[in-house]
Amino acid sequence: MKVALNDEMKKIDKLAIEKYGIPGVILMENAGMAVFKEILKEFGVEYNISIFCGRGNNGGDGFVIARHLLDKGYDIKLFIIGEKGGISGDALINYRIIEKLGADIKEIINDNDLINLKESIIDYPIVVDALFGTGLNKKISGIGERVINIINKYSKYTIAVDIPSGVVGNNGKVYKSAIMADKTVAFSLPKCGNLIYPGAEYNGELIIADIGIPKEVIKNVELNYNLIDLEAIENNLPSRKRDTHKGSYGKANVIAGSLGMTGAAILSCKAALRTGIGLIKLFIGESLNPSVKAGVPEVITVPLQEMRKGVIGINHIDKIIEETKKANVLTIGPGCGNTSELSEIVKRVLFDVEVPLVIDADGLNALAKNIEWLLEKKSKIVITPHLGEMSRLANIPIDEIKDNLIKAAKDFSKKWNVIVVLKGASTIITSPEGETFININGNPGMATAGSGDVLTGIITGLIAQGLEPLQAAVTAVYIHGLTGDRAAKEKGEYGLVAGDLVECLPYTIKDIVES
Repeated sequence: MKVALNDEMKKIDKLAIEKYGIPGVILMENAGMAVFKEILKEFGVEYNISIFCGRGNNGGDGFVIARHLLDKGYDIKLFIIGEKGGISGDALINYRIIEKLGADIKEIINDNDLINLKESIIDYPIVVDALFGTGLNKKISGIGERVINIINKYSKYTIAVDIPSGVVGNNGKVYKSAIMADKTVAFSLPKCGNLIYPGAEYNGELIIADIGIPKEVIKNVELNYNLIDLEAIENNLPSRKRDTHKGSYGKANVIAGSLGMTGAAILSCKAALRTGIGLIKLFIGESLNPSVKAGVPEVITVPLQEMRKGVIGINHIDKIIEETKKANVLTIGPGCGNTSELSEIVKRVLFDVEVPLVIDADGLNALAKNIEWLLEKKSKIVITPHLGEMSRLANIPIDEIKDNLIKAAKDFSKKWNVIVVLKGASTIITSPEGETFININGNPGMATAGSGDVLTGIITGLIAQGLEPLQAAVTAVYIHGLTGDRAAKEKGEYGLVAGDLVECLPYTIKDIVES
């Protein structure tokens, strides 16, 4: 599903109105009706409803909602932030209708108008937020801020129109105050602010409503942002034919694990195997071989002489590079440890390996110290940083990355010509060409050691089976989150461990294939 930025949504609306002749007032009517239908699903006419409207099109949607609620027999109160004389366009058309119907309308202009607002909301506790919409790009202050705080404190249930007021539509930023909704009805397409944290936290349940904009209109506007859903990935999984063998499903080489961190190697390899890969060769220090073989006997280990306990060195790199010529992908980093030896291996891998690379964890830490090595790379690269790793790679503070996750990932991806998988509550995948994918499944139970190693393994397994690196990254992130949701449903979020993801992974893939 495509995702729209504010300006892109304006282009879509303008195109629908000017080229296809759909009046704006009809789109407003459909938007208001979509929210009205959601209210009907939740509440009968015995509930009193407050509707808070701004003076723009978001407020116009609110006036439509108010009209339909009145007509259905609901007791409503309508609040307008600012003087009603500032209402114009399609919103004014709908305001005049609701005014003629005798609705209880109150302007909120100054602090005196707030005196009885608490009591009004207590008496009319179902709240419709039609205040500011997606166009907001600054901090809400003054009367608007105080109204939002009162709504958040006293509303029993809040439904937001398009996006919770106070959330920035382009990036999910919340400057100070925002409506904490129980349900948000987004129109036509989700906006980035509906999907990216912290803004996504304010949605409650997110509904995407069709308001009558033809698909042809949306296709005519270039949209580079995508929400990953089942439809986007279900045809990406390679088919399994009867007349095949392990070589038919790809080969991966993996450099992972060190003293005390063999679990990362085991988890990433297990995940790749559970994703369907045919064969894995794991390069590991010889002292670690017994524990790794016990943990994942299906992997071919290549025990190497150690520079020191658990650490392989650059003296083995020619052997690794030669072996990688027979593989479809090389993965490096999970649990390797932050060593000078690993840095040398990463450098040579970047300079000499031509198959796709997946770089994670300590591989990223090594890269961050020598980011210019990316200028010499010979292959397509997928990197999988969390926020801390992204901060080190890009040399910018974590808070700056949090302020605009998509920008941070896109800028790095374009500058260094790599595919970025920026892990988080909403994982962002970006390509050097500017394509952006947002994933919103998964749950807090996945915030556990080893979860990222599982994701790295899934990406590895899919590239080995023939998916292009970007396609593999997008598919893997969705499968990883879906697997986490499946595991949490069975075991709960508190006790979830990375091994649970590995065990649930084949069942997730089975369901996708059979869907």
